[in-house]
Amino acid sequence: MRYNLLISLSVAACLAIGCGNQKVPQNTVVDDCGVITRMDTTQKKVYLVFTAHFSSNDNGAFENFDGIVPVLDVLKKQGVKGSFFPTGECFRVEKYQDPLRRIISEGHYLSAHSNKHLLLCPEDDKSVNLVTADSLAKDIAGMEAELNKLGLQKKDYCWMIPPYENYNQFSAGVLKDLGYKLLNPTPGGILTGEDWAAIGADNFVSGEEIMDSIWDFEEEHTMNGVILLVHAMHYPDRTDADRTYTRLDEIITGLKAKGYTFGSFKEFI
Repeated sequence: MRYNLLISLSVAACLAIGCGNQKVPQNTVVDDCGVITRMDTTQKKVYLVFTAHFSSNDNGAFENFDGIVPVLDVLKKQGVKGSFFPTGECFRVEKYQDPLRRIISEGHYLSAHSNKHLLLCPEDDKSVNLVTADSLAKDIAGMEAELNKLGLQKKDYCWMIPPYENYNQFSAGVLKDLGYKLLNPTPGGILTGEDWAAIGADNFVSGEEIMDSIWDFEEEHTMNGVILLVHAMHYPDRTDADRTYTRLDEIITGLKAKGYTFGSFKEFI
């Protein structure tokens, strides 16, 4: 059964995501919060998005941005542009300063994933708000301060992935009112974002399961316009074979072999 696509026209997408004068993506899929979850479904183009958070309570032992340099090296080798969304906490870590500047200098898209990685609502109950409009605006202001230090302006980072890739109508509305256009990884069975649980945990997903999910999705739905999440994080208690970012070269090579190209959200600013 083919993936049930809700294809939006460019005007509808513009109204849903709050576009200004930036280029408007066409033939997109949006969810019921008006968040884009798939780009142009008529084009064989995949959008690689890289998120990260630095868990300051354990000095980055669990969540970190340690995959950034290997990711950038693979993208450079493959001649592919990506879109990066680390949290504001990553921007404050000294060892990430050069890689952050490298993201910009090598022509990738850089925005953020909130400041403190707030949980906006429970994943199992979207009717509950865990933030207020004021607390969310304060968090985003902290995020913007870090991006501005790198010489970026709001128009340069107006696309955003909400923290935890989790939101509801209220929080999505607040972020749009703050001037952001929202996107989220394509749902429907791709498991690239499930590379965080330790081996032996009940929710552990192996690298082979992750890779199989990509090719199974491609066979059933195509990867046209897919927003493909890769954590640029080196989670503990997993092997390199079980980390999505360490298999990025394999993913890109496989998609290229099937005729796909790659885009970034820098195309839409």
